[in-house]
Amino acid sequence: MNHSSLRLDNSYLEVDLGLLRDNVRSILDSLGDGVRLIPVLKDDAYGLGMIPVVKAIDPFPEIDTLAVAHVREGLRLRAAGISREILVMGAPLPFQLESAVDAELTLTCARPGFAEELADAARKLNKPARLQIKIDTGLHRIGFVPEETEKLCAALHKASDFLEIAGTFSHFSNEEPNQLRRQTEIFYQVTGRLRTEGIDPGLCHMFSSASLEAVNPEDLMDAVRVGRRLFLDNPVQPAGGIREVASFRAYLTDIRDRKKGDTLAYGGRVVLEKDARIGVLSVGYGDGIDPALAAARAPVLVHGQMASLIAMCMDQSFVDLGDLPCSPGDEVTLFGHDGKGGFLSAQTVAACI
Repeated sequence: MNHSSLRLDNSYLEVDLGLLRDNVRSILDSLGDGVRLIPVLKDDAYGLGMIPVVKAIDPFPEIDTLAVAHVREGLRLRAAGISREILVMGAPLPFQLESAVDAELTLTCARPGFAEELADAARKLNKPARLQIKIDTGLHRIGFVPEETEKLCAALHKASDFLEIAGTFSHFSNEEPNQLRRQTEIFYQVTGRLRTEGIDPGLCHMFSSASLEAVNPEDLMDAVRVGRRLFLDNPVQPAGGIREVASFRAYLTDIRDRKKGDTLAYGGRVVLEKDARIGVLSVGYGDGIDPALAAARAPVLVHGQMASLIAMCMDQSFVDLGDLPCSPGDEVTLFGHDGKGGFLSAQTVAACI
């Protein structure tokens, strides 16, 4: 990343694409034979930039499918020249179907009537539509419950001339062992019924970052969907092999010696209990920083040393600098690598609240 191009901004997010590629290789190496990796790039790759992230992992021939949450995200990837299969995991809206089929996105069939609607859109374009079936095994968000399997099969057979089934998937509601086992059993029950009815479920996948970390590699299905684990390890029980790729940095804009009893932030919310050297930071909650971090006196890095957030406004925050040597214009790292060998884990910061 060209740092000089960022000097007009009050803050910047830096993503180490080399570390990202190392994480992808670590995940691929941990999977059993024949298990495929589906990177999940929803919500602009968890806010880190979907297009640069997907281009960074483009060299991996083992990856043939990407996943996003919404049709709009899939269309963005197509506009960027991404030709891999793109699975839209959320339930597409009726008015999005023709655009999605035209862009050859793989859509999630998750409710009664959807197969017929998708087939109608495909017929109108005279182009087959790819879909994956979503089974509700207990999260109760979207997907077919087991009792709807017979009607689902009938609808898929009826629309088979314009529909291609690429896979079947579900999502765990939590990673408790009994829940993993129960939901897996429901999934296999439904996919078995699909096969009995003459429908190939295609690529089967349930495990994502957290559930992948909770099981043995031999327990996985055809593929795993990984989002968070591309960028950082498990927050409670790190499994190793994954390094944090993102760093968020801002700048000190002012430094003042404040007296005991001085107030900081809107409404004088914070009252200093003793004399303190206070720095003003160039970001606030309007930049996406949770105000609870200031209430918790979350750490930040200044020249590789720890300081503490102490109060927050919409565009600016206050940092208790102690006796750290620093000046206006100096960088402050809210999480990640500070570029000088210091590191503050995003997991450590998040655990403060």
